[in-house]
Amino acid sequence: MANQKTQKIQSIHVLRGVAIIMIVFSHCLGVFKNTNLIVNSYLFSFLNLFAFNFTTFFVLIAGFLFQHLTYKFNTKTYYLSKFKTVVCPYISVSIFCFLFFHYQYLSDLPWYSPTEPSIISTITKMMLTGTQLLPLWFMPMIIIVYLIGPLLYYWSKKNLIIAGLMAMFWIVIFTKPDYTQPFLNLLHYGPVYLIGMMIRQNYELIMKAVKDNLILFILFFGLCFFVPFTYRYVSHLGIENLYLDTLQKIILFILALYFLDGLNNKENDGKIYNFFSYMANISFPIYFIHEIIVLTLEQQLFNFHIGYIIETDNGLLASIGAISFLVLTLLMSIIIANLIKFIFKGNAKYLIGGYR
Repeated sequence: MANQKTQKIQSIHVLRGVAIIMIVFSHCLGVFKNTNLIVNSYLFSFLNLFAFNFTTFFVLIAGFLFQHLTYKFNTKTYYLSKFKTVVCPYISVSIFCFLFFHYQYLSDLPWYSPTEPSIISTITKMMLTGTQLLPLWFMPMIIIVYLIGPLLYYWSKKNLIIAGLMAMFWIVIFTKPDYTQPFLNLLHYGPVYLIGMMIRQNYELIMKAVKDNLILFILFFGLCFFVPFTYRYVSHLGIENLYLDTLQKIILFILALYFLDGLNNKENDGKIYNFFSYMANISFPIYFIHEIIVLTLEQQLFNFHIGYIIETDNGLLASIGAISFLVLTLLMSIIIANLIKFIFKGNAKYLIGGYR
């Protein structure tokens, strides 16, 4: 794979489809708000922890592909592409949120005030922090990553193995995400992006290491999953300050690349592959609009006087409900995304992100 620069990396493509499904699933699990669910249900707790932070996959994929495509890097083209496919849809979806989710609050504020919250200052703060809609916290951080693209291009020419290993240590010991502070998120996910670059740069070496030590990699992933899971039920474990959630997803990502590596050397037209390929192709539009669907569906539960379901303390019922929410949210997101694409044609990428 290393010498085939222009070849589409099928394993990465599939993992993008997996990532968007799990991101939507994590938000569907979040609909069920009873604080006793984690304590009462190992099943719900497992699903909650496993689905959490699949955004890490998106960051790893972005870093991986950046490294893969450095041979054709052009600063002007790079910035223009990110502006069209990331910044523009971020702005358009944000405008929708301001009008439909925050209008009442904003309408009670003055347009401008130097001493108190105003429409201008509130909108500016939301845009800079991504707090206007749950998934949008990611956008200010990743935009900063894209802005330092030329610096990352410079680093891509260096050997990144040591930097990647140090980055893994850094994210476990010193940082964890803060979804209201883009620069703190950058300190956490910036190194993750670098790890994605390192994985691509040393792909064959890493795949061989996994092959030779597969059981150890699986056990390490199990440890990274088991320890945070145990945090929830055992007090004073002694290592609560370690942030293993992102490392867990990095190891899972590497294992997934290993098991899916065979996809890179053959034509793929099976139904399962086609499904995940389609989800990957439409992943950006789904990312931008799915939470709007989740909030709408949640509101409909209350309109039909069955909103009490989201307060259940039955883990099995909540798990089944979250899966049902997932299926319905994905279907509605796909329908709406395709409708927008049908109406606006090539300009749809400015509204909800580009199709692959």
